[in-house]
Amino acid sequence: DLHSFPTRRSSDLGAYRRDLQRFLDTQSVAGQAPDDKTLSSDRFQNHLATLAVEGLANRSIARAAASLRSFLSFLHRRGVTPCNWSERVPGVKFAPALPGFVGETRIRTWLESLPGRTRWELRDRCLVVVLYGTGARLSELVGLNWGDLDSAAGTLRLFGKRSRERIVPAGRYVMAALLELRRRSPGDATADAQPVFVNRKGERITGRSVARILRRSFARAVGGTISPHTLRHTFATHMLNNGADLMSLKEMLGHSNVVTTQIYTHTTPQSLARVYRATFPGDRAVPGEKGLAH
Repeated sequence: DLHSFPTRRSSDLGAYRRDLQRFLDTQSVAGQAPDDKTLSSDRFQNHLATLAVEGLANRSIARAAASLRSFLSFLHRRGVTPCNWSERVPGVKFAPALPGFVGETRIRTWLESLPGRTRWELRDRCLVVVLYGTGARLSELVGLNWGDLDSAAGTLRLFGKRSRERIVPAGRYVMAALLELRRRSPGDATADAQPVFVNRKGERITGRSVARILRRSFARAVGGTISPHTLRHTFATHMLNNGADLMSLKEMLGHSNVVTTQIYTHTTPQSLARVYRATFPGDRAVPGEKGLAH
């Protein structure tokens, strides 16, 4: 009786019932007394595999497995089943979600649209340039002080998670924008201990303000939404698509483990096209020269 299945959240009850009813219906065990042979490990494995073939999202399949395990455990506690068959339901592992990123053309359009007539317009442009040009986290950007710039070396010093310090390269475009912002700022606001990014009161800018500035600017320039973390993902994706190696990117992003960096190794149509042009011999064949072997 599915109506007797307990749940702490009544809003989930409908979903749990649907998960259990789908199993009963698709596996043709409705109305049968549960027995050790009917509810085998293969039965549960095949059911979850069928859900995947039917196109259910990974999260929905994981919920279906959890519903089955909970219900079978409940039956065992109530003495309905001789053993706990919930142990036969396999776990469902989530594939890491691919991070969202912005294509190179849209980023270029956005950057070219950013004005820099006033100090504050220049500040907003620098926010975009630094986040995209270094892959810095939002907290690292907000915490950046003028003393963290090394214009001679072309680097920035960032303080990441658990105050871990790292030095990251800042290209000419990034450094030029920062130095112009420094030149256009009041002298007492550009001492080494002063924050690079401030609000109109002269106080260190907040992460919420940065997110709002980016969101409005991106929407005006190219349409759509963006977040500071999306810019970090975009930096990593563009670096890999243009030949960066994982270990170097790991250091630039401040990851403690290269496994974290590997999430950015998803392919894009642009990267596939480059690989095709670079490696397919027929695409390099010139009339009158040897191309593909016949």
